[in-house]
Amino acid sequence: AYIPQGPRDDASLLKATSFAMNRLQEIHRQMELNRTRMCIAYTPQEVHVLKAAGKKAIMLGVENGYAIGKDIENITRFRKMGVSYITLCHNGSNDICDSARGDAEWNGLSPFGKEVVRKMNETGVLVDISHAAESTFYDALETSTYPIIASHSSARALCNHPRNLTDEQLKALAEQGGVAQICLYKGFINEDAEKASLSDAIRHIDHIVDLIGINHVGIGSDFDGDGELIGCRASNELINITMRLLKEGYTENDIAKIWGGNLLRVMNKAQSAPDNSL
Repeated sequence: AYIPQGPRDDASLLKATSFAMNRLQEIHRQMELNRTRMCIAYTPQEVHVLKAAGKKAIMLGVENGYAIGKDIENITRFRKMGVSYITLCHNGSNDICDSARGDAEWNGLSPFGKEVVRKMNETGVLVDISHAAESTFYDALETSTYPIIASHSSARALCNHPRNLTDEQLKALAEQGGVAQICLYKGFINEDAEKASLSDAIRHIDHIVDLIGINHVGIGSDFDGDGELIGCRASNELINITMRLLKEGYTENDIAKIWGGNLLRVMNKAQSAPDNSL
């Protein structure tokens, strides 16, 4: 349930929450129409059960905490609908935090934003800091009692873009047990975006593995956000990543970690919260 950053008056915030709820309800409607083929997974365990049954497992997220508005109980409502992670912001600061693209309004998390992170911890919702400013990243690390994720962020050492993570950020993320998932968006993979290729994406994976280890890297795709790398332009070409990783000497166990194992491990940790009754 993605929503771009918009006005922050009360009416607009209510509209943003309603929009996100409607998107989530539509996915639930699609599930009812296609139960023989797919189901929403609320937990990592359900992902494995559905896969074993030959079904697609769909996991829900909210991209942009703007959808929370100023009602912290919306986090509980989202979780009850199956939301497993919330990206704190998008392109532009909001009432929760500063964005990588926006004014430094809060110098990280706002006071409300710290409440949001704590509520996400309580309800078992993963804290996602993709799109967040560096100040927000470090505040989220300090505030969260569970590991956090970057659902779609690449390495700034290889592509100097504010949406990417510095080596220092990646190290801090790993120290807390989190995961950074490579964003396949061309502008975050190669500074000459039109030359961005599968080989560049593999270099980002290699860099993060060399820096912080195999247990802290994943793949975030982002095809609907104008991904399209040369050699990996859509989901039907994702197997090209696996083929390249095998050629580079990654083991099947390594690749299983990259393709979701690491993310599900962190999600399982977050969902161990004592107040998470789902």
